[in-house]
This record gives sequence, C-alpha cells and structure tokens, in this order.
Amino acid sequence: MLLNYLWFLLFSNTLIIIVLGDSDHLREMRFKFWLQPGTEECYHEVLDNGTSMYFMYEILNAHTNDNSIVAYFRNAHNGSIIAVSTTPQRGHLEIIANETTVIDICMTHAQADTYVKYMSVFFHVYHIEKILASIKEVEHFDNSSMNAHNALDSISHHVILTRESLMEMEMLNQKDLYLIQENLSWVNRWAVIHIILIITCSLFQTFFIRRLFQTSTKYTRK
Repeated sequence: MLLNYLWFLLFSNTLIIIVLGDSDHLREMRFKFWLQPGTEECYHEVLDNGTSMYFMYEILNAHTNDNSIVAYFRNAHNGSIIAVSTTPQRGHLEIIANETTVIDICMTHAQADTYVKYMSVFFHVYHIEKILASIKEVEHFDNSSMNAHNALDSISHHVILTRESLMEMEMLNQKDLYLIQENLSWVNRWAVIHIILIITCSLFQTFFIRRLFQTSTKYTRK
C-alpha cells in the first residue's frame, strides 16, 4: 500500500511538472493553523473570469465523527455566500468564476465544543484555458504536434483532478500522523508518571520497613 502511494505521488508530481510547469495561471497553497472557538478566519483571492478554485480542509484533531466547522466562499463585494461546507471532520469547496471578482475563503468555529481545532488547508487556483494558451505560445505546431497537444488538453484536466485526490490522501496521512503523535505523547506521559510512582512507592516501602525492624539500643552505666 505504501509503495503504491509513493509511486502514485511520484507519477502525479511528474505529470504536473511536465504538463503545467511553472505556469503563471496556476497557484497552490498549503498551510496549517489553529482555529479558536467562536472565531472566524478568512483569506482573500482575486479570481479572473473563467478561473477555477478548489479548496480542501481537514480537522487534524477531530476526535469524533460529529466534529465539524463551517467553511464557505463569500463574494467580498456584496457579502453573498457562494458555497458552503459543513461536513464532519473534512470538506471541500470549488467554484468557477463567471466574472472577475474577489472571493473570501472563510472558516468559522461556531460549534458548541470549546476546544481548539487544528486545521490543515489546501487550495489551488487555475485558469485551464490560459494554461493551454501559454503552452501554445511556446510551441510550433505541425499535424503531429497538434495531435499531441489535443491529447495534452485532456491530460491537463485529469492531472488537476489527480492533484486534488493526491492532496486529499496527504491530508488523511497528516491526520493519522497527528493522532499517532498525540497518542504517543499521552503514552509517554503515563509511562513517566508510573515510573515516578513506582520509584516513590519503593522508597517509602524501604523507609518504613527499615523503621519497622529497627531496634533501639540503650547503654546503661553500672
């Protein structure tokens, strides 16, 4: 399973480099942050007409299936809500802009629980038509290259979808790693506490047993 995942990771990243390269029309961002109870975090993105945006999040420290936040896209100009996600533990949003606008990417922790949410976030913004146009500008086409380019159009779309699936797998791995580290820290704490208790009890037992069997000697003068 791990070997298959590594091959998938290598293959998908190689395709992205070959097909998209260092395109000015595709941007990716990944980061983690703590979302406090009763707070909202928003990020702003300027989208040109025809630009696609895919947003994905994962609550790394979600302990139950009903842990969730509210994530949504909001039009920064008029405040209208464009898309909302309230699915437990993880979710995603996507949009294709039909005009040039500013979009707020917001996450709010309005649940009844009072513990902080540790969030992992990924989103990418791309304009597939501009990406393909930039590829055409640097290539001289004959019949054979045109056929290759038509195939490349289809591959570009599938590569982007593959990238989204890849990021979802990475987020799940991040969550598993976080939970393992949390459990390991608790195990280490309990181990240290038990060691201290064992040593303390041993010292007390030794002290009291010695006191129990200790006999006092008195010398009397004749």
